[in-house]
Amino acid sequence: MTVERLEAMLRGQPFRPFDIHTSDGEVVRVKSPEFAWLHPSKRVILVATSAAEDREEIIDLLHITKIASSRGGNGRPRRGRTAA
Repeated sequence: MTVERLEAMLRGQPFRPFDIHTSDGEVVRVKSPEFAWLHPSKRVILVATSAAEDREEIIDLLHITKIASSRGGNGRPRRGRTAA
């Protein structure tokens, strides 16, 4: 994973939620670019995970093993619409 890839995911238009997988097996979902902040040093990212509980995760970029696009709510990849 490169910091450039992470920045591209955060700037994507339209934005698509994605999951950050870490070396300790955690998976942190980035629901919106407003909920993630990449430190200017580009060494850590802060992700607000729950507004209701006022929780956040601080992740060292060296511990990110994978970034994956989130799937739809039913766990299946999103599919394009077919013409009616």
